[in-house]
Amino acid sequence: MSGVGTALQGFASRNRRKFYWLGGTVGSGYMLLKYAQWKWAEYQQKRDLEQTAKSNVKRRFEQNLQDCTFAVGSLLPTLGENLFEKLNVELITAKLQQSRQAKSVLEPGEDSAAETAEAVERQKRQKIELWQELKILSFTRTIASVYLVTLLIVFTHLQLNLLGRFFYLDSVMAFSQVDREQVIKGSVGSTTGSGGRKGVSDRTERKYLTFSWYVLNVGWRQCVERVQTAVEKVVGSMSLKESITYDSMIEIIGKVRQQVEHDADGNFSESISSFLLPKEGSEEEVLRAGGADEDGFNMDADLTDLLNETRDFLDSPDFRRVVTSCFDEAFDLLFKQIRPTFHVEQSYEIPKSAVVEVAEGDAPVAQETTSAPRGKVLPLAGVVPVVSRLVHHIVNGVPNIFLEALSAQPDLKAICVVAYTSWEDKVM
Repeated sequence: MSGVGTALQGFASRNRRKFYWLGGTVGSGYMLLKYAQWKWAEYQQKRDLEQTAKSNVKRRFEQNLQDCTFAVGSLLPTLGENLFEKLNVELITAKLQQSRQAKSVLEPGEDSAAETAEAVERQKRQKIELWQELKILSFTRTIASVYLVTLLIVFTHLQLNLLGRFFYLDSVMAFSQVDREQVIKGSVGSTTGSGGRKGVSDRTERKYLTFSWYVLNVGWRQCVERVQTAVEKVVGSMSLKESITYDSMIEIIGKVRQQVEHDADGNFSESISSFLLPKEGSEEEVLRAGGADEDGFNMDADLTDLLNETRDFLDSPDFRRVVTSCFDEAFDLLFKQIRPTFHVEQSYEIPKSAVVEVAEGDAPVAQETTSAPRGKVLPLAGVVPVVSRLVHHIVNGVPNIFLEALSAQPDLKAICVVAYTSWEDKVM
């Protein structure tokens, strides 16, 4: 046995370096394996955190878009009331019905033929004036409602996404304070560890959202005035007996859009963004008129920054492209609502109206119903009641197809993403 032990000892002595090398190699391999396992676990942890963060921001962003849709839906009734009160097409229609009844009373039993003729002529002039007013207000109300609903949707999405990023960052800050190791790579800077909310205060948030009052009480009037001016230029000179087709309706509304959306040089009109925010320096007046509490009349630094950032978006080429795309889609929806009046798969019956067709002397009279086969040509007076009724689909539709379609508009979503992810100077 001693010989075997001596032999092993000699073997170990002769191969000592080899054993050292083997031990070092095995040890190093073991350490590298452990290091690789640790790095893999770290990578998986970071990947899970990044996926969680992406899922979180996507979920919050989608929830924010839903909140935008609900917010606009709550504002539309106020907008509708304003439009119906200022552009009271129904009142003019009622006056036309009364004038028709008065005409039927005058016809029998008049003592003087001259007095009868004078009264009839006077009523005829009044009827024509009412029809001209009805024509202008009907086109104005419907087209202005398309613009205002679109602008309200775009502006509300911009507001809530600028605020929504703060809510997201607050959640990330709170998450990082629970475990300092769990920080979203590249999204959030170092935390202060002081706790609490890092974004805008509740008071600043309320004051910022108060500026929707401006759109619903001031900006909408400016929009209506601009649209009415355009309608008077395009439609004002058209005879009530003029033949109208579906294509000519598209052309008429296109000419009105050109007048509203572009200036004399053909550039996008800067007045569009002025419908959404007041001029700089008048913000405190809006806060006071919008119902902010007495302590909330003053502008603070956070609110000023938010409004300046909003104005930067409204003055940007991206906003012009987005709002133009939204206008295009909104008017395409309007044309789809008009199309059945001219083009239908089967016979289409225009609903009862007090004003449908034109009699002699350019004075329209009432007619109960009429059939509109595919491609039918209608007098302008027959199109006016159709146009006037469309405002109910635009403002009061349930479900509101304009709100649903525009809220899902790709360009609008894109600018919302830009607003929601503009974090760089908000996390330091």
